[in-house]
Amino acid sequence: MGNYLTSRITAEKHVHVKTLKNSKGRPDVKFHDLPEDVLSAILSKLPVKEAVRTSVLSTDWRCTWTACPRLSFGVNDVCKNVKMKHQHTQMFIDRVNAVLGKHCGRVVDQLEIKFIFESKLVDHLNNWIRFAMSTHAKNLAFDLAPPSNLLKYGDHYRFPFELLDNKSVSCLACLQLSFVCFKPPPADFIGFPNLKKLDLHALKTTRQDLESILCSCITLEWLSIVRCHLKDEMKVVLQPLSQLQYLKIMHCEVTKIEFDAANLSTFVYDGPYIPITLHHATKLENAKFWFRGAVFQRAATSLLNGLPDVQNLTLQLGMQRLESRWTLNSPRVFSHLRHVQILLVIHHEDSDKILYLVSFLRVSPFIEKLEVHFRGLYTMWFATDGPSRQEIPPLEDKYVNLKDMRVTGFKGARGQAEFIMHVVENAPAIQVVTVDTAQRLTDALDPGEPTPRVDSAALDMVRGPLLKRLPPNAKLSLI
Repeated sequence: MGNYLTSRITAEKHVHVKTLKNSKGRPDVKFHDLPEDVLSAILSKLPVKEAVRTSVLSTDWRCTWTACPRLSFGVNDVCKNVKMKHQHTQMFIDRVNAVLGKHCGRVVDQLEIKFIFESKLVDHLNNWIRFAMSTHAKNLAFDLAPPSNLLKYGDHYRFPFELLDNKSVSCLACLQLSFVCFKPPPADFIGFPNLKKLDLHALKTTRQDLESILCSCITLEWLSIVRCHLKDEMKVVLQPLSQLQYLKIMHCEVTKIEFDAANLSTFVYDGPYIPITLHHATKLENAKFWFRGAVFQRAATSLLNGLPDVQNLTLQLGMQRLESRWTLNSPRVFSHLRHVQILLVIHHEDSDKILYLVSFLRVSPFIEKLEVHFRGLYTMWFATDGPSRQEIPPLEDKYVNLKDMRVTGFKGARGQAEFIMHVVENAPAIQVVTVDTAQRLTDALDPGEPTPRVDSAALDMVRGPLLKRLPPNAKLSLI
């Protein structure tokens, strides 16, 4: 949510600029000679406070800034010398009211408010929403969240659905709300029939109220829900979101996620491991998950059952465990999966179970690119525990489409080496194999990482065996 004003250049009021020439024969254009729409476009790059200040430059400029249809107000619009909180808040209120008063009767495409919520703001926030509705604003953003420790700030701002009349709410295309509360809307509320983008952060509501609002957004294309603690299921299935293309759910306390979104192309989830089902999502191109507290095989099975048509999958697990089993408890396969990234933090007690990652590959028969990024303790270096690849049950189908494999965080552990050799032996079309000792799961190596000599010794373990098994034209990179 930037702090800006923006204006559209309107052809209806286009004014020709004077074309007088100076002594050098070049056009002599004064700043005040520019058309009003060009001046508005220039002023739109300034914060509200600075744009307003231009009104003192001349009588011709007194009202020029009021033609800017995108209004954004934040804490920077208040004098920093004000130390008392109530004075700080009152100054912000006065600033917003003064600017909006100058815009009465003018077109406002966007209204953005960024200020920490307190009860004193309620009536003013309601009035600012009335103003936005009266101007048929297309974009409305209220970021009222405190910078940290949301719980100590008490009640959220109750979003006033009753102020949204049918005509005005039909103009809304983008709605961003932070630190608000959803209560049941009036019976005659028609929803958001033309809303394309909905961004909800630190939302306080119930499962029923959230589902009711989302089901009314029949043209929604982009949805983000962050820190919404329903402590219940998050479901939108009664009214499918058939136009939804992007869905992000992060840091939410929910027990299950279930959406019906036939055109969904991107899904992002970050939170505790829970069941996730995306009905009819046959066009799902990219899915990214960061599960916490998950058993790898159970998480993989849940994804296989909930979104079997995903094409590109990133699965990052924190505080996860690995089970000693070669197969997943599902008869299905990822029939469209082509690229997968698996990011794992290997704990000491799981260093002997690394080879069981093949359970995921057995349900990914059409995979073309595989990335496995390990992060482990120093005890993982040259760990000798775990099964050998000869113990893996025979494959019905080899990884015939796999062309590129990349493994990072390689520490010479038996499970890592056996996993790499198993993949290469069962991927007849493999073209590129990369084994990297750096832990790409993090931005920097641990201070206690071994010296390059140890890294080299780990790579020497797989160098010879890989060169013997790779196709003649395949490329091997050991880093």
